[in-house]
Amino acid sequence: METNQTDGGRRPEVVPGDRIFLSVLQRSDLLLFARWFSDLELTLYVGQPGMANTLEQEEEWYERAARQRDAKTFAIIVRDGQQMIGTVSLTDIDQRRQRAALGIAIGDKGAWNKGYGSEAVRLMCAYGFAFLNLYTVYLWVLGYNLRAHQAYLKSGFREVGRLRGGILFDGRRYEDILMEITRDEFGPSNLTHLIQQIAS
Repeated sequence: METNQTDGGRRPEVVPGDRIFLSVLQRSDLLLFARWFSDLELTLYVGQPGMANTLEQEEEWYERAARQRDAKTFAIIVRDGQQMIGTVSLTDIDQRRQRAALGIAIGDKGAWNKGYGSEAVRLMCAYGFAFLNLYTVYLWVLGYNLRAHQAYLKSGFREVGRLRGGILFDGRRYEDILMEITRDEFGPSNLTHLIQQIAS
């Protein structure tokens, strides 16, 4: 795994989990992002086939993300060793309808198939339900991304619809799959212990 650490070797722990935690993004992360998002396998899985971002493009994204009010993105940090392995986001946050879209990218391939993504998804949902007062978190997954589809089902999401022929890759069309989880289905947040004054 690749390391990306703050001074002193520790990053701020915003949303704590068991094996990972979610932390704020830092400008020093951008070199790693540019490396990750120039990998054609990763960009295919996140729904942007053929994309290969430059450092300058990642800097532009970072500046936009810092100004967004309807989105929240965290770095995913492995607790043992403080390695950053990816990002997880809530975007299109709609307070009136109490919903948001979830997105995740595990950029460090050495961290694939270890359950970190499922834990990050659960942590981000808990954050959204507890601190953003969301009722529904939804996401889109591409029909060829079978591993992600299974991981979302394992995390408690359910399918609510499919768009046929949603994306074309290498001459073949795949479905766009819409999935969601509600606050009721998710159950009580395990993050309330972060607020000492709230009675459990």
